[in-house]
Amino acid sequence: MNDSVQILRLQSIWQTEGEEHLNSLCWSPDDTLLAAAYADGSVAVFATPDGRLLWRQCVHGLGTSALAWAPDGALLASGGQQGGIRLWDPLTGHALHTLDSGRSWVEFLCWSDDGLLASAAGRQIQLWDSHGALRHAFDPTGSTVTGLQWLPDGTLMSSCYGVVNRWSLERTAPSRFFPWKDSLLSLSVSPDNRFIAAGCQDNSIHLWYLQSGEDFQMSGYPTKVKHLSWSASGRFFATGGGQDLIIWDCSGKGPQNKEPAVLPVHSKAISSVRFSHAGSRVASAGEDGLVYLFDLDQGAPLAGLLDDSGVTTMAWSHDDKVLAIGYSSGRIRICPIPL
Repeated sequence: MNDSVQILRLQSIWQTEGEEHLNSLCWSPDDTLLAAAYADGSVAVFATPDGRLLWRQCVHGLGTSALAWAPDGALLASGGQQGGIRLWDPLTGHALHTLDSGRSWVEFLCWSDDGLLASAAGRQIQLWDSHGALRHAFDPTGSTVTGLQWLPDGTLMSSCYGVVNRWSLERTAPSRFFPWKDSLLSLSVSPDNRFIAAGCQDNSIHLWYLQSGEDFQMSGYPTKVKHLSWSASGRFFATGGGQDLIIWDCSGKGPQNKEPAVLPVHSKAISSVRFSHAGSRVASAGEDGLVYLFDLDQGAPLAGLLDDSGVTTMAWSHDDKVLAIGYSSGRIRICPIPL
């Protein structure tokens, strides 16, 4: 941690040790369960009050890469290198349905508010219902899908090389294109539906106004940009792309011609950036094992935690009272957030 920054140390309610690299952590809608995806292809669910392991199943070959809870919390979806997509009973670990996603690695899963599961495997995006039935298959994208997100109006956004696509359930072809000449590595639409943001291979971020399609770029990052997160209001946009946490102010006409806030707190590359579900608290984590919390409303650092293992993933509970942190060692920490 930067010696000039003195902040509170995050404490752990509980922690578990492991031997496998953690790929993802995901809270149930009621925050009573935490799902974990591991590099050995396993999926696990923990009871969040005490960290008790409810079950762990190894089903996705050499890696579980995607987790998503159904809106009512009754199902957990998982996907990875092998084994298709599984729909689990989250309390028992019983696989209720296995969905045939094809031969490609399942990289993304996300549920719509009305209970449709979108999956992306290679160039194929499919929609499934909660009973495991295929409801819709879109035309293959031009290259591997690198991002997937539902919008509140029930349309779906995806990114791949050279384009962000908008999909509607009435068509198999995209209903709208947002092109850019570079490889797009990550996708995030602002909560106010104003901006589409994509991290790029050429060490930049490309943005589009969702309504007009007008686009612009923020460049100068030291590395390619994979980690993006919006504040709940859509005003602030945080990114990795090197060792510094970069925060853009998107109020007014947007971030063009504005200088971002640069927080040089990490000694190695940032591996995760997450805004809280409400308010303007942002957590950044790095390969240096540091988790750093900053409160933008107060304009001050909030808390931090340094570990001997690199951080690979983070997830805020839905009430924003707790942060789950996953490490390359397989360790999970559950940390309450200071008021």
